[in-house]
Amino acid sequence: MLHPEIYKFQYTCGRGQQRTYDVVLNVVQLESGVFAYESWAHFAHEFKGNGLVFPLIARTAADAEAEARGRIEDNIENLAGVAE
Repeated sequence: MLHPEIYKFQYTCGRGQQRTYDVVLNVVQLESGVFAYESWAHFAHEFKGNGLVFPLIARTAADAEAEARGRIEDNIENLAGVAE
C-alpha cells in the first residue's frame, strides 16, 4: 500500500524576477521500497510547472523529502520545467 506524505514550502528564485514560489511536494514510497515524488509550483495562485521528476535514491522518508526538495529548488533556480 502506498503512503504519500505531503509537504508545502516556499522557495525564492535568485535569478530573473526573483519570485517566491509556493510549492506542494508529494513524496510516496512505492511497494518496491523506492521513493518517488511529484511537485507543483505556483506563483500568485497561478500554476508555473512541475519541474523535472526523476527517481529518488533516498532510503528513508526524511531523506526522500530532502532530496526531492533540493531537486525542486534547483529546478526553480534554473527554470527547468518551471515557467517564470
